[in-house]
Amino acid sequence: MRHLFFTFFMLCSFICFAQQPSFKTWQSEAKNDKKMLPEYGNQKKTDEEVAADQQFISNLQEAGKSNAEAAHHMIRLGFDYLYKGDLKTAMYRFNQAYLLNPKNEGIYWGYGAIYTALGEYETARKQYEKGLKLNPESAPIITDYGTTYLGEYYNNVRSNHKKALSKLALAKDKLLASYAIDPEYISTTYKLSIVFLNSQDCENAKKYLRATRELGGQPITKEYLSDFNLRCGNCTSVKTGTFQIETARNGYTTIERTDKFQIEENESLGYKIKLKIDWLDDCTYTLTPIADLNSNKNKVPSGVLTCQIIEVNHDSYIQVTNTDNNQRRSTSKIEFVQ
Repeated sequence: MRHLFFTFFMLCSFICFAQQPSFKTWQSEAKNDKKMLPEYGNQKKTDEEVAADQQFISNLQEAGKSNAEAAHHMIRLGFDYLYKGDLKTAMYRFNQAYLLNPKNEGIYWGYGAIYTALGEYETARKQYEKGLKLNPESAPIITDYGTTYLGEYYNNVRSNHKKALSKLALAKDKLLASYAIDPEYISTTYKLSIVFLNSQDCENAKKYLRATRELGGQPITKEYLSDFNLRCGNCTSVKTGTFQIETARNGYTTIERTDKFQIEENESLGYKIKLKIDWLDDCTYTLTPIADLNSNKNKVPSGVLTCQIIEVNHDSYIQVTNTDNNQRRSTSKIEFVQ
């Protein structure tokens, strides 16, 4: 079940955000604070609350903002607080947006995201459906709607596998519908890769992982790449051989790889270095510099480079790398040399 932990860990970056109160606690607090309920719980407001609302709107109008503009601003603030883990303030901001312009679908996207973070997936979907009535082609709402089913898949995968698979199928349907509307929404492509990985469809998991990387790759976690490699990796063809990598800055670097060592040479930069290679799993390895082969005068670089191969093609492979002293990742295409 190691892969389940890794992929669930990754999924939490979308649906958990931070340590959250239980839904029971949330409901208890909301009994005394209608601002914690979507649309203020549709409860009658006191004269003081009505006056405060009117003053809030007047202040915005005096600042030269229309209700529609101010609602967009409040929605953005709501999501800022949501991703910081402050669900209560996020709900306050989404409700202020509702006060300004209840026809903005982003409000219901926000409401749904809060309930998703609380693990209340059915309640979240009811809010998403309200948003979709206002804008049936909102890719972000449809994607997060699908994410609720992905959450239910993980909740059931160990206890009720048949139910889990049915939720996975629903997640796939929603995410594909979102992708048809906006194929460049990175959250959709990433979650599609996750869905197909859990469906044991490596071809499509790779397809959408590649699409996510082409869109910038920001959501991709190291844990997911490890999970992907464990289940879909086949890196035998790149463990030994001759390869080359070209960059605009450095030109060509030739790589000679054996079972235990790798020699890299770049004639234009005048270096040739020997590195020790250690395979951590089928598609992940580390490189440790051990000798400068051009001159004994040069100091051997320090540090260890970790490389994760995420795609192998007939003439090249793609890997993501980072060093032990810099976790910033870079993606490279390495070509086979015949």
